[in-house]
Amino acid sequence: MIRIENISYGYNPKHPIISNISLEIGSGIYGLLGENGVGKTTLLHLICGLLCPHEGTCLIDGKNPVYRHPELLSRYFFLPEEMEMPAESIRQFARRHAAFYPLFSRKDFEENLEELRVDGNQKLSAISYGQQKKAMLAYVLALHTPLTLLDEPTNGLDISARQALKRIIARSMDDESTLFICTHQVHDFENLLEHLIILDENGIALNQSMDDISQQLLFVHTDSLPKDSIYNEQNLQGYFAVLPNTEGEENTPDIELLYKAMLERPEKIKELFKDRKV
Repeated sequence: MIRIENISYGYNPKHPIISNISLEIGSGIYGLLGENGVGKTTLLHLICGLLCPHEGTCLIDGKNPVYRHPELLSRYFFLPEEMEMPAESIRQFARRHAAFYPLFSRKDFEENLEELRVDGNQKLSAISYGQQKKAMLAYVLALHTPLTLLDEPTNGLDISARQALKRIIARSMDDESTLFICTHQVHDFENLLEHLIILDENGIALNQSMDDISQQLLFVHTDSLPKDSIYNEQNLQGYFAVLPNTEGEENTPDIELLYKAMLERPEKIKELFKDRKV
């Protein structure tokens, strides 16, 4: 469990990037969305203890990650969007590094490498960015840490690798684990996400489970513009629209459409969720 209470942080104290944010994050697959500059990566750094909040607290399983306790560090892993790669192969890296993670599965690691089509013996510093990203994802998702945080994990991946990543995530998760994905590529994870958090410049714009989103909002494709649409887009086939789900119809949320709706009509959507408990 991640418990964030009233945290604020800014690289310039007079202009905080994150101001008075509170969150509780349990098990499941969470998506973190938001425009550039609203503090998504900063929030991940605060959760991991790589940054210390100016105000408030952030705890993982009741412990402050800033203090870098080895027992806590072995329970989570953060993979940034970019990292400096060592002059060794991913297999060498795993042999040296995985000793700190008691749930690491070498079998799963090798299966992940094969599915992502990564040569585990090539030096990480000598391969392309996309291959580096796939190698690290193969390793990270074999650690089976209770908490895994990924920042833009599909950047640099081709279509087949993105599909393989979804399969690996689906089989790597269990009921007790938490996966926190910060991404702009929402379609890559649309059928995996169980909970959605959207940040804006004022803080948390939306924090709801996908089940609650589908109960409150209806995502439709129609020939004519629905009169009660909150947000819509027109193409040659008609309209894609977000409506209040007044009849409780079963439907699958279109996360990209919802995200655009939050940018255009945030107050209308917030109004629909104001009485919903997270």
